[in-house]
Amino acid sequence: MTDDLKGLKRAAEAGNAAAQFNLAILCDSREDDNGYAVPGDRAEALRWLLEAARGGLPRAQLKLAEFYAEGRKVSGDLVRACVWFLVAMAKLNGAERARAEIGYRALAGRLTAGQMVKARRLAETWLKPAAASRKSRAADAGAALIPPNPISPRPQSA
Repeated sequence: MTDDLKGLKRAAEAGNAAAQFNLAILCDSREDDNGYAVPGDRAEALRWLLEAARGGLPRAQLKLAEFYAEGRKVSGDLVRACVWFLVAMAKLNGAERARAEIGYRALAGRLTAGQMVKARRLAETWLKPAAASRKSRAADAGAALIPPNPISPRPQSA
């Protein structure tokens, strides 16, 4: 294992979502940028993608959705794929958002109404904390922009 790969693994184990995502991609492809073999497999890639997605990295959420959509049709994988496509769509822009929308639409027709409801509810549980956090940060930023009241009560002179 190269020093770069060891450093990436240490960062991933420490909770760095970008490192987890990159390690997942390496594990899935089983080769680095130079074409050298690296240890890994799809299960290891899935593990790191899940960690990065839970860590809030939108591109990991999209890739995880694609993993679930492409994988063996294990019970619940299509629902999981829809969940992560929905979460990723809420956070991505441009071509990546379009990729998430296309993936979601391709799966939505294959799920029952009950599975779709379940996928939406699960996605909401992932999105609510992020929305609350964004709202709180926006309120804090907005409060900092409000100037002090220029009209203050004057003490009455006797």
